[in-house]
Amino acid sequence: MRSIDSPPIHRLRTVIVVIVVIGFAAVIFAWVRGSAPVVTAVDLPAAVGQHKLVTIRVQAPDGVATVRAFYRQNGTTIELGSQTLSTYRWFTTGAAPQVVDFAVQAGKLDHAGLSDGAATLVVEATTADLRGAKTTFSRDLSIQSTPPRVYSLSTQHYINQGGAEMVVYHVSKDATAAINSGVEMAGVFFKGYPLPNASAPGTMFAMFAYPWDAPADAEPHLVARDAAGNQAEASFPVKTFPKTFRERTLNIDDNFIERVVMPIIANTPSLKDQHDPEKNFLLVNRDLRRTDTQQLVDAAQLTAAQFFWHGAFQQLGNSQVEAAFADRRAYLYHGQIIDHETHLGYDLAAVRHTPVKAANAGRVIWAKYFGIYGNCILIDHGYGLMSLYAHLNDFQVKAGDLVAQGQLIAHSDSTGLAGGDHLHFSMLLDGVQVNPVEWWDPHWIQGHITSKIQQFTAPATASLAR
Repeated sequence: MRSIDSPPIHRLRTVIVVIVVIGFAAVIFAWVRGSAPVVTAVDLPAAVGQHKLVTIRVQAPDGVATVRAFYRQNGTTIELGSQTLSTYRWFTTGAAPQVVDFAVQAGKLDHAGLSDGAATLVVEATTADLRGAKTTFSRDLSIQSTPPRVYSLSTQHYINQGGAEMVVYHVSKDATAAINSGVEMAGVFFKGYPLPNASAPGTMFAMFAYPWDAPADAEPHLVARDAAGNQAEASFPVKTFPKTFRERTLNIDDNFIERVVMPIIANTPSLKDQHDPEKNFLLVNRDLRRTDTQQLVDAAQLTAAQFFWHGAFQQLGNSQVEAAFADRRAYLYHGQIIDHETHLGYDLAAVRHTPVKAANAGRVIWAKYFGIYGNCILIDHGYGLMSLYAHLNDFQVKAGDLVAQGQLIAHSDSTGLAGGDHLHFSMLLDGVQVNPVEWWDPHWIQGHITSKIQQFTAPATASLAR
């Protein structure tokens, strides 16, 4: 009879103990591995309106198993949505995603039982490991479903295609505080601002454009959006005048490309020589033109909420108009039309290196080499209104300078996409180019801008026109 402590039995017991320990360790590892998920809200507002899509991001290295979102309001739980992405796993995450963007509708009209007032958004997420580690995310916010009110105060509005206009209007308090109202026309939004020294609270104004490329039947309308995302729209009395712009054909030859286009490519780091004259021309005339246009739209965000300017803008003195606003140009190269573009602005020529003066008072946004415009100065006149001076020889001002009307800022030349010495002059509203002719006209300024400001401003306020 074998002893109880005989070697074979001792070895078997050792093996069993090892197996038990390994199994226990495996269970412990499976239970404690990984960490709780990280839950973040993507652009979650402080207030939610009638409809709002809320996106919650859940991240877990061991995979996401479940996500659930709900409101707590007045002692009630209001379910927003839930999703099961994976079962719990011992050692692997399987197909469980490590990052989940969980989107739910969270507006008042999206869920019965939700009411205006304070609420708490709660999100619960678990990992796909054995333990199912859980994270609870909560955020206090407000449910606000009543949209702002907006209506026009000014009654006479006439606008030419390619031109500009001003409307004075009223918005309710919430929208005024958010400064998120204005005019929308042909898909373009023109920001509104509180009218300085207004005679009544909630009085706003917006200068807006009838874009040169808008449909003939385009109509502007007022828009007001509050912090909760509620939106109100209102029409206002306006007469629009669609226009047909001039068409021209311009001949392009290899000499022009070598003399004018190639220096632009050399001065623009983002461009590379295509080693083909036609491709180089299109790279500048078409592609770079679009890039420059977008940069002008982006620059509109730098405008100041104040009036720098007074009265009519000044045209370059003793100048001859070589190209008008919104000329539609066809470019002919070796007998073939290779491009169509629209010339936005006025080409004004006098003598070589003509002194260029600020058309009105403002602040210099930039004075730099700028794509097809060559040496270029952009001046902000306030509230989204800017003027542009292109193809310059030099700079007499720098970014940030305040300039007076008539102050020397540069001299004309042919830098950029220019065939000869001249000034390219543009006016812009929120980055949309508009016809400068209106802004040169003191009668237009008085009728479309100044008179409306005077009508809704406290009597002691000085006139915008001088």
